[in-house]
Amino acid sequence: MTMNNFTETVSNKLALYLTNDTNKSSEEFEVLKYGIFVFVHMCMAIILTSIFGLITNTFFEIMTISLIAALMKRYSGGVHCSSPNRCIATGTIVAYIFSLIAKYIISVDDNIFYILGVLMLIQSFIIIYTKCPVPSKNKPLKKEETRKRLKRKAFKIYLACMILFILNIILNKFNLSYKDMSFNSVTVCMILGLYMQNISLTSMGSRVILFMDKVLMMIKV
Repeated sequence: MTMNNFTETVSNKLALYLTNDTNKSSEEFEVLKYGIFVFVHMCMAIILTSIFGLITNTFFEIMTISLIAALMKRYSGGVHCSSPNRCIATGTIVAYIFSLIAKYIISVDDNIFYILGVLMLIQSFIIIYTKCPVPSKNKPLKKEETRKRLKRKAFKIYLACMILFILNIILNKFNLSYKDMSFNSVTVCMILGLYMQNISLTSMGSRVILFMDKVLMMIKV
């Protein structure tokens, strides 16, 4: 049984149990099944990403980056893979690559960290302002008010990352924060999580995600 079939089976059984209804075509059943499916899929994504992070010694980085990217995607939209399995696999692979980048940035000179942080924040601002939110097949976003609301929420996440980055610079300048402390790591990973999701909104980022989706489909993931 594939992970997708397992999630579907669990969702069906739980929805039938909670609705106490054998009619699988009822609206109540469909709504509940979808909600359970999303929840189970999210739990499996967290578990598998956590295990991968522990195996590769990137647990803190990959979980922080994935959390911020997932939160950002909720408001920014963007490209989707063709199945939940490939969505988890693609997200984990990309987050792992960014985790390695995070480890490198944390280890370099502060000035390089500041330059990279500023560049990522500037590019993220431009992408959010010009492209966010990106509609999808399941979420067309035709209402202008909905688009504005999602963009405002995306900018709130961006603002939180920017404030954290500025605070990090101030603490480092006054020798109140050190390389072996977690604050630098949190700042780097949050900015990379933000940047990772924003890059996926661009045409190049979308093409990379869709290419990975096709490769995973070819190897039957």
